[in-house]
Amino acid sequence: MENLAKSQRATLFRERLSEAMLAQALNRTTLAQRTGVDRSTVSQLLSEYQVRLPSGHVVAELAAALNVSADWLLGLSSHTLAPGEILRESLEVAPARPALADENIDRWLQESVGTKIRNVPTTLPEFMKMDTVIELEYATYPGKSPEQVMASNEIRLRLNRITGMDHELALSQQSLVDFANRSGLWAALSPEQVQAQLLRMADLCEELYPSTRLHLFDLRRHYSAPVTVFGQRRAVIYVGSAYFVFNTREHVETLTRHFDQLVRDASVLSHETATWLRRLAKTVDGAPHNRV
Repeated sequence: MENLAKSQRATLFRERLSEAMLAQALNRTTLAQRTGVDRSTVSQLLSEYQVRLPSGHVVAELAAALNVSADWLLGLSSHTLAPGEILRESLEVAPARPALADENIDRWLQESVGTKIRNVPTTLPEFMKMDTVIELEYATYPGKSPEQVMASNEIRLRLNRITGMDHELALSQQSLVDFANRSGLWAALSPEQVQAQLLRMADLCEELYPSTRLHLFDLRRHYSAPVTVFGQRRAVIYVGSAYFVFNTREHVETLTRHFDQLVRDASVLSHETATWLRRLAKTVDGAPHNRV
């Protein structure tokens, strides 16, 4: 729209001014009173013979009276809202307090049944975690006990088993290798517990496929923060102390493209993941290989 000729921009301005007046149920007299502009000036701006744009002051007054942005009136933006209002409407910050976080996520998941859910988990996929892993992760976590997490994850696993679920996940290979090597947080797990968790993930990948699909990407090629895209309505980025929730189409599409790129470039596709996990389980030092 930035390259419109002056006459084209004047026509677009007139059309949008008329559209905004109709949306606000304002006639020429009322708009003139609200803006302090003569009624004759308003009539002139709406005339099909008008080929000039009004002054910046008049545009600003009209935009304020009609609750739209001046850029939209002038054809410089496709958004009717001002930038600050767009941000307030598009971004919601949801505190990551344990109880509230679970409530929000469960609600968003329920609302998204029948649409595609895309997820890059923080660590292992929540609904695939065994009790031993949950007990380790949440042993000292404030506000939420391991038992509460187990109950929540059981609900999410049931959700993944229902007809109509379309859940796609992307996880880095390196995070799973670190888990298999019991690096960092995982050092407190026994080799048997690590192997059992990897085998459980493999079993669930096979059981839930193709409605639930876990792809593995290479951190040397891509990085991703924990993100979930709930259909076309909402995208959520987890930053530790809060969830950044994006509700506008542009933000949701951007994060959808980011996720889809992870899948396109995945080094292990979902139909291969179970086999890959079982091979990884065999590398766990100290674990009995006859369980694999």
